[in-house]
Order: sequence, then structure tokens, then C-alpha cells
Amino acid sequence: MQTGLKMQTVVFAILFCAISMGGMLFFARNKAIEIDNVAQDQVVNGIGFADIMQEAAGSLRFRQTEETTEYLCIPLENGVKAEEVTIENHYMEKQVWVYIKDTTAEFYAKEAIFGNLEGITEGIYEHAGGTTLIKFTLAEVYECKSVLEEGYLYIDFVLPGEVYDRIVVIDAGFGGTDNGVTANGLIEKDINLDIIKRVKELLDNSGIKVYYTRTTDVDIAPEDRIALANDTDADMFISVQLNTSEDISLYGAEAFYNGSYYIPGFGSIELADMVERAVVTEISTRGNGLSAAGEDDILLQNAEVPAAVIKVGYASNEQEAALLQQETYREKIALGLYNAILAAYEINGH
Repeated sequence: MQTGLKMQTVVFAILFCAISMGGMLFFARNKAIEIDNVAQDQVVNGIGFADIMQEAAGSLRFRQTEETTEYLCIPLENGVKAEEVTIENHYMEKQVWVYIKDTTAEFYAKEAIFGNLEGITEGIYEHAGGTTLIKFTLAEVYECKSVLEEGYLYIDFVLPGEVYDRIVVIDAGFGGTDNGVTANGLIEKDINLDIIKRVKELLDNSGIKVYYTRTTDVDIAPEDRIALANDTDADMFISVQLNTSEDISLYGAEAFYNGSYYIPGFGSIELADMVERAVVTEISTRGNGLSAAGEDDILLQNAEVPAAVIKVGYASNEQEAALLQQETYREKIALGLYNAILAAYEINGH
């Protein structure tokens, strides 16, 4: 009798384990897995598509469905795992890039993308080295919420204002083929970018969503820089630049604002004043005051949000140029900008 009971217990235990394992495997295959997105300022493209001969490329196929959904649905080849999918958000280009490893060259020539196609103006794919790169061009700047489930990648495109309470756009002036001011051993584009990278280190864990017009040495038109702020409906836009003059005795910081853009309470003038004061305080230099941007200033004249350009020093002044070459001095400038941003939100109750 006891032997029979023991046998039944063993059988039930084995069945229970088998059922549990089967259930675990089923849910492991079918559960929704969230895919983290890589923001533009974090993009490090190690796949090197530009250096590999493409095996296939073309326009994506899209199909409409009667079923209403808020997600874009991308079919995946059998066996593709979450860790084999990387999503990069290229805000400046209004593009989302999706890298999918372990795919065949012809898969997206046959399979169609479906679901919520609103906001997508174009879709292309490239295949090289066993990886497919899908590029979606968007009508606006969007954030992405993405999950992988049951062989599909689902992407929900969301406006930044629906995700973040506080949004700032920061610009490193010039870049690429445009060096900006070059004097006394300084190349302005490099100084501006170094300062912005230091600001980024301070803001990364601040709880503020910051979009950067550039974090590398690239050409960007002024209208595209300010468009990022307008498109994200940013709370503020700040551009870091240097100054120059034929009078080599001039030194100090000054800020520029859009005189034709005004909102009650906190607008471009208030932002420019706050940024200049904060930077001047940190680096103990002379504050040269505020100036309205000229009509030919594409950057500020096209601003639809509070916007300011802070010129942190004169490259034409030998002593100030020497200071700007010092890392500790640029660190202080970055701290001033950081303090100004925090103070602006404090004043506005964010």
C-alpha cells in the first residue's frame, strides 16, 4: 500500500515538474519583453554598415489592416531574440533605426510592416553581414516604447511632451566643416562641444530630458538646431558659442535672445539673463549684458520656445583664450549652465 502511494507521489511530482517546465518555456517564448531604446546622444554604431557591401536594400512594404492598434508591428524571423534587436532614435534626422541580427537578406523584401502607420513618411531596409537595418523616417520627433512578443516587434511612437515633464535642448555651436571662431590656438566648435559634454555629465541623472543637437563633430544647419527645440516643444533652448572682436582687449560673457518672441513670466530675455549670470558667477568674469538677436540670426529668430545663445568668452582675447583651453575653466562654464537650467525650473515651479 505504502509502496503504491510512493509511486503515485513520484508520478505526480514528475508530471507537475513537466507541466511547470512546459509552462515556463511557453511563457518564455511568448511573454512581452521591453526593448530599451538608444537615444541619439548615446548612439555608438558598431555594426559598420557603411563599410560592408550590402547584400540587399530597398523600400519596406507596408499594409493596412482593419484592426485598430496604437503600435507599429514589425514581423521578425523565427528565433530572433530580444537581445538581437537594437533601436536607435536619431532625433535630429527624425528617424528611428532598428537593427535586427540573425536575419536573411530577403526577409523584409517579402514581409510587410503593418499596424499604426501614422507619423511614418518613409521606410527602407538595408541588409549586411547577417543584420538588417530598418530606417523609419518620421513626420515629427517621437520617443519610442517597444516590446517584443510572439515573433513581432511592437513600437509605439509617442510625442516627447507625453513622456517627459521637463525638456531642454542644448546646442554646441558650429561643427563639421564650420569651425566657428579660430584664434589664439582655439577652434570654437571643439570648445563648444567639450563644454556641452561636461553639461551632459551633470544633467544625465537630473530627471530632465535633454536633447542635444550634436555630441560629435558634424555639420548641422542653424534651422535644424532650433527645429529640434520647436518640434519637442522644449521648455528652453540654450546654445553655447564663443565671441570674437577686432578689439583684442574685449573679454567676458554675454547672452543673446529672440526679441520678437515673448511669453509672460519666463521667456527668452529671462532665460538669457539667468544663463549669463550663472556662467559669469562660476568663472568670475565680466558680464557684458544681453542683446537682442539680429534679423539675420536664423537660430534665434526661428525659435518658438524660450531660447538664448551664451557666448562664454572672447577667443580673440589672448588671456581669455588661454583660460578657455583649461579643462577646469570649461568645467566651471558647464556648472554655470547646469545651475541656470535648475534655477529656471525652480522659478517656474517644475
